[in-house]
Amino acid sequence: MKSIKWVHCLPQRGFTLIELMIVVAILAILAAIALPMYQDYVAKAKVGAAVAEAGGGKIGIDAEIVMTPTMDAAKTMQATRFSTPETANCTLSVEAANEGKTGITCTIKGGPAGVANKKVTWSRESNGAWKCEVDGIAAEYTTPACPLKT
Repeated sequence: MKSIKWVHCLPQRGFTLIELMIVVAILAILAAIALPMYQDYVAKAKVGAAVAEAGGGKIGIDAEIVMTPTMDAAKTMQATRFSTPETANCTLSVEAANEGKTGITCTIKGGPAGVANKKVTWSRESNGAWKCEVDGIAAEYTTPACPLKT
């Protein structure tokens, strides 16, 4: 007597090509939406970091002006007290102007095209008040503490 061989048919496993194409299309749509949003968040974070890093020098300038109240002393601050012009997000410069005004300018390093190489400036008036302004940056990337230059 002959033995009968039973062939077990296994069910098909895996995904079909159309299913894989649908998944790729969904991922592409999600990436197209998420990438611009992510770049906006990165730009806002760069501007916020620049405001904070440039603002860190305000105390040093105030202290220097209190210790030597002439603005001639403020003109030497960049060479003496502020000898580290590079931070993680900024290239800093300190400028002393006439009429008792001085300022700290941060040129943003890196980041998205909308904020790279743009400037954040903290200006000190002769009365001691500080004012922050950004120049050349889109309004949606600015912070309430540092609005667009008018």
